[in-house]
Amino acid sequence: MPKIKSAVSRYYIIDACLTNKQKPYPTLEELASICSEKIREGISTSTIEKDIRQMKMSRPNGYDAPIEYSKQNKGYFYAEQGFSIADLQLAEEEWDGLRYAANLLHQYADVPVFKNFKEAIEKINTRFNLLIDLEEKDFEKYVQFETVNATTGYQWIGTIYPALRNRWILNIEYENIYKQEVKQYAVYPKMLKEHRNRWYVIGWVAERDDYLTFALDRIHQIDVVEKVQKHRFDFNPDNFLQHSVGIMENDSKPMKVLLSVQDPYHKLIQLEPLHLSQKIIKQTKNSIEIELMVHVNPELCKSILSMGPCCKVLQPSALKKEIKQLLEKTIGLYK
Repeated sequence: MPKIKSAVSRYYIIDACLTNKQKPYPTLEELASICSEKIREGISTSTIEKDIRQMKMSRPNGYDAPIEYSKQNKGYFYAEQGFSIADLQLAEEEWDGLRYAANLLHQYADVPVFKNFKEAIEKINTRFNLLIDLEEKDFEKYVQFETVNATTGYQWIGTIYPALRNRWILNIEYENIYKQEVKQYAVYPKMLKEHRNRWYVIGWVAERDDYLTFALDRIHQIDVVEKVQKHRFDFNPDNFLQHSVGIMENDSKPMKVLLSVQDPYHKLIQLEPLHLSQKIIKQTKNSIEIELMVHVNPELCKSILSMGPCCKVLQPSALKKEIKQLLEKTIGLYK
């Protein structure tokens, strides 16, 4: 989308300034500076004076805007309380939030099921003069979203989502990289979930009498059976993974895990907990002891190992043994 540099764009910026209760009575210099910043083009105070005169004109040439100058406050204001030329009246910080959200959603423009985002955002952009350039590179200089190197598996989202909504069965051909085999599964999908820039579908597999998680980038083929399934009331997306570290489900009971974490991770782990159940048991200047109530799974082990010599498993003993074996196996690679 090309940059919007018309007079109308300036009118909307001026309007936003005049309705901004946090910064009332803007001066000509302030209005010119804000317009220049938003449009990324030098705007003079004389241009702003012309814009104000135009805005005060009667419709259809203007907006009948009751703009007046306050000698006492040395700035401009709307004499009519609540007046705005905008159809959507938001505070400046709300406009900024909307612009940020639009750019955030634009990051998913290439994902098939989200392909209409870009068109919808551009319509909103044009309708409310948000001055968003969705192709603008300057935004990415200051705000960088996490991006995916590969989008393998995204093509299945558009197939899975309607099946979720309509309670259809998915016949999935799936590659298990751990067992190095490809198998067929009849899946009653219950939830799509993104985790660390990868997508997963969680569904009931009658053959296994259990809910299983499938990574979309390991799906070879999906065939949809458009037959409505009986609703399962035993699945709650809010708590299905409540005891899991990561995306891996587990039907066993969660265990109490105690970890001793040393400097500098003892501070980082408080800022970014390993799990929602994390509790601080003991704390010193250079260490912390935490308790988790979780399933012991490979992702928990990976998180522990990522802290290297700064993390020690205190209990359970089975987890201590598993971490020790993994470390010995790793050391063996360097002998």
